[in-house]
Amino acid sequence: MKLLRVFVLASAVALVAACSTAPTKSSAPPPPAAPAAPNIAGNWIITVESQFGTNDSTMTVKQDGANFSGTMTSPQGTVPYTGSLAGSDVKFGFSFNAQGTDLRIDYTGTTDGTTMNGKVIIGTFGEGKFKGRRQ
Repeated sequence: MKLLRVFVLASAVALVAACSTAPTKSSAPPPPAAPAAPNIAGNWIITVESQFGTNDSTMTVKQDGANFSGTMTSPQGTVPYTGSLAGSDVKFGFSFNAQGTDLRIDYTGTTDGTTMNGKVIIGTFGEGKFKGRRQ
């Protein structure tokens, strides 16, 4: 009988302990890390096709993580620009004065680190396509 009481008491304690503990939530896995920005530092040839024709520029790139800057040189001159990377998405642009009119040029596209392609917006004058290749 004493053994039966010990068994019943031990079972009751185990049942109370099991019921009193809250179920633990499994923690959700962390979100996937954003893809690393490709290395685009160096010299590039950028070709723009627009209603103004096809024009080549050289672009120097100094990269600091997801941000980059440098200069673009074309027959019209040299201008500084700034840009950013988000994974393979690339954005950069600059402003300059074209015969007394301030003009903003913005590039958006993708890069794999050796090529770029996308769209260029030429102020209020329209848009075109661009392709870039590392030199």
